[in-house]
Amino acid sequence: MIRRLGHCVFPLLRALDILACTIWLSLLYPFGLAGRPTGREFVSSYVGEAQFNGHRWAKSAAAVIDWCALRLGDKPGHCLRAFRKYQFLDD
Repeated sequence: MIRRLGHCVFPLLRALDILACTIWLSLLYPFGLAGRPTGREFVSSYVGEAQFNGHRWAKSAAAVIDWCALRLGDKPGHCLRAFRKYQFLDD
């Protein structure tokens, strides 16, 4: 049963992550402060892209997200790895 719950919870968490990113970008996009939302980006991959492009705010945001991911058992550099994994998704 625990395994089946995991099969349900992790996709829901991914969907919530994508929803959060879409809402965040939708609020910033009209003011020219973010790229156009696609509805397919994770917060961590968006922050990783901004970090890769040298945005100062992204360094701080990535540090927080990477710290959380590290505590959940992920490897260091979560945001940059997420960006590299998904960078060609919309191409």
